[in-house]
Amino acid sequence: MKEFDGLVNVIRKLRGKRGCPWDRKQTHSSLKPYVVEEAYELIHAIDKKDNAKIMDELGDVLLQVVLHARIAEEKGEFGIRDVINSIKNKMIRRHPHVFAGKKVKGVMQVWSNWEQIKSEEASVRSILDSIPKAMPALYRADKTQKKAARVGFDWDNVAGAWDKVFEELEEIREVIGSKPLKKKRLSEEMGDLLFSIVNVARKMGLNSEETLHNSVEKFSKRFFRIEKHCRAKGALLSELSLDEMEKLWNKAKKPSLGSKKAARRMRSAT
Repeated sequence: MKEFDGLVNVIRKLRGKRGCPWDRKQTHSSLKPYVVEEAYELIHAIDKKDNAKIMDELGDVLLQVVLHARIAEEKGEFGIRDVINSIKNKMIRRHPHVFAGKKVKGVMQVWSNWEQIKSEEASVRSILDSIPKAMPALYRADKTQKKAARVGFDWDNVAGAWDKVFEELEEIREVIGSKPLKKKRLSEEMGDLLFSIVNVARKMGLNSEETLHNSVEKFSKRFFRIEKHCRAKGALLSELSLDEMEKLWNKAKKPSLGSKKAARRMRSAT
């Protein structure tokens, strides 16, 4: 594909003797933050349903792949063709129901076969070993629970997961009530509570990372309305009493007057 070959040649030139000083000094390690950053920017574009931005961010992610492959090629380790062949062969190997005529009864058997094939490919201590420890904690918790569930280690229903949440809450109350307060134990129990909440969310078909992200966004928008109100009044947010802040917060939770008028216009137009 000439477009892809064109990108590979661009990266080769950027890394060449007469290339870009910044690109030439990059290493696998120095590029790590950019891989994460580009992935999150792609997620943001997907959330916004902005196709032009999704295309742009996919290009940035692809750039990182080609750049890492070029760095390895310069060391005589592997190149972009090796990367492509590796993932192509992996997909064929891990989908025998598509490429080798193996029969499967559903998605769960597909996942089971996938894990079995992965375990045969390399010596692994645990099926959880493939989950990156650098993943955001909520994502990692969700993926860990899903992996365990695929081999049957899971609650039969969401009620069992909810019971675990309440059990962890009680354990936190016990720690808080103890004197002196044992912060290490509190941290451990708080982590168990968060892990249990992720489990409930997973059992109900929710992604905890995205769910929390949406709540943070909602909080940020409401907090901005309070700040905007203070600026309009010439006041500082830090000068307000807690009661005043709470009144403004409750007001910020409601749709603005403009939003109500727009909603009425939309209803009258239908």
